[in-house]
Amino acid sequence: MSSKTHKIHLKWSAFIGYEKWDSEKVPESKGIYEYFVRLEKGGRRIIYVGEADDLRDRSVQHLAKSEKNKCLKENLDKYSWDFRYALVSLKADRQDAELALYNKHKPECNTIQPSGSGRKLKIEL
Repeated sequence: MSSKTHKIHLKWSAFIGYEKWDSEKVPESKGIYEYFVRLEKGGRRIIYVGEADDLRDRSVQHLAKSEKNKCLKENLDKYSWDFRYALVSLKADRQDAELALYNKHKPECNTIQPSGSGRKLKIEL
């Protein structure tokens, strides 16, 4: 029995770089997000994916001195980084998009694999 394919359309924000960081640029909305570190020869490497009920609040938590994810904290402290988000209102879609992004990129700072929603779907981003 094959699983149903479910498409989640992600409209990513522009990258918000560490040097122009302002939490006011991040909406107090539901969505998914990614943190990247910049590579010396150009480009970016994704280091963390997540989902949140309030993107602004969650981004502020990750940048706080009290951040518990040691890998994320060390990378954000040590390297030039970028952040982007996509608004996704449905909780199950956020969970499944987070899992699909995790499976696609295997970000080093996601220490626990996201659970997804439990809907037996093949997610196409």
